[in-house]
Amino acid sequence: MAGRDEPLVCLWQVEERDYSIGIVGSGPGFNSLLEIIHDASYREFMPGLHLAALAEPDHNLPKVEALAARGIKVYATCQEMLAAHPEIDILVELAGKRFKLKKLRDNLPEHISLIDHTAAVFLCSLHSLHQMGAQCEVHLDRQRALIQTLIDEVREDILVLDLQGRVVDMNKNVLARLGLGKEEMAGRACRDIPELCGQTACGGEDQDCPFFATRKSRERAESLVTRVSPQGRLQYFRVYSYPICDKSGGLSHVLVMRRDITARTYKEKHQQQVEKLTVIGEMSTYLAHEIRNPIMAIGGFANSLLRNERLEPKDREKLQIIADETRRLDHMLTNILNFSKPATPTMGSTDLNQTVRAAVELMQVGYSRPELVFDVVLDPHLPRVVGQEEALKQCVVSLLKNSIEAMPGGGTVSIRSALSGDFITLAVSDTGRGMGDKELANVFSPFYSTKHDGYGLGLAMIKKIVEETGGHIEIVSTMGQGTTVTLNLPPLLDVGQEPDRIIGAV
Repeated sequence: MAGRDEPLVCLWQVEERDYSIGIVGSGPGFNSLLEIIHDASYREFMPGLHLAALAEPDHNLPKVEALAARGIKVYATCQEMLAAHPEIDILVELAGKRFKLKKLRDNLPEHISLIDHTAAVFLCSLHSLHQMGAQCEVHLDRQRALIQTLIDEVREDILVLDLQGRVVDMNKNVLARLGLGKEEMAGRACRDIPELCGQTACGGEDQDCPFFATRKSRERAESLVTRVSPQGRLQYFRVYSYPICDKSGGLSHVLVMRRDITARTYKEKHQQQVEKLTVIGEMSTYLAHEIRNPIMAIGGFANSLLRNERLEPKDREKLQIIADETRRLDHMLTNILNFSKPATPTMGSTDLNQTVRAAVELMQVGYSRPELVFDVVLDPHLPRVVGQEEALKQCVVSLLKNSIEAMPGGGTVSIRSALSGDFITLAVSDTGRGMGDKELANVFSPFYSTKHDGYGLGLAMIKKIVEETGGHIEIVSTMGQGTTVTLNLPPLLDVGQEPDRIIGAV
């Protein structure tokens, strides 16, 4: 008996030879035997079989004619067939007559093996099993093709990972988005494909990664992940993971589906900001009536007392703090009121290049130092843009100030204007520290600021001003490489008059 670890080897695999067959009779099983001999698909698990001749066909004319068409000789008796074909190794008896079977056994040469009509049942069973297997394989291929088509039509990324996080398979959406082939991804760890997982989507077991959660719990998991694209844009993904078990119930693979929800998240955040602005508008009205008057009174009395020459130095210092803080509160309140103020009924038009030059000149005077460079390239053939000059100048000054503050050790501030499609673009770039995904996610939120003395209204106010003109703002940032903010402003159309209403006001 072969050992448990020894491979099973069939006799026909050891001899590696073909066999010549002679058939006696054409009874039940004849057609099945012909298919086994002539169908090449049986060669996967059987030796090569060659039909040499047929004897005593029982006057079955259609079968005889079919064999004759293939060039197979037909003989009246078995003795004639064996005499004419000494190469026959196996004789198959399909006549089904016991007296004939006994005669064959008694007169059969020793080198020929006999398969009688009873043993031929196993050949028929083999044929039936093979046909059934072929049908199952066709059905399985159809189901596989259907499932693959459905998976490929899904617009989300779908990956199959092994338990080490290596890519086993993926749908066409992944390949099309990354521009890679299956051979380039197969076998690589998910975290080692930057275009796939990015910065935070698969950082290890200590990260909030659904793959590791499913591998540990063997249950479905999901999480919201963010990443900064190679172009410096913030992206949001909802990642789902599902366990795949083998026949024994053990976890073998993990299916990961990643859905890009950046556009949906942007809409939700935009709606949240609209609601927030509504609250701010209502709150500002209350602040204007209930807080500003006391602030003015406190500041007025503090300044009046400061004019008293008999004050002690310590008292004067305290009053000065009160006066400074009231001015700071009044400045904060003014910013809030300006932010929540409805858009003006008329917009006017502005020479954007002239506005940019004025803002750059102003910043060069206030922040001039050798290590700070302003690189200005303006398209001289731009049309005028829709918007108020002072408001747009405020936007540019605020952007330049942000860029300068992002480069405390100096660097380059690049300003570019151009006509791009339906908009005039103004891009302000710096070589500062850049922003991470958390900062990018909140950069336009009112009152969110990374500065210890900031109010968080700078970019929020710029966004409001730009959108009131009918334009939009974009921001691209990469940690350690800098930030670019682009204002997309609508050009003034040649309709014979200045714009008399707000376009696309929020």
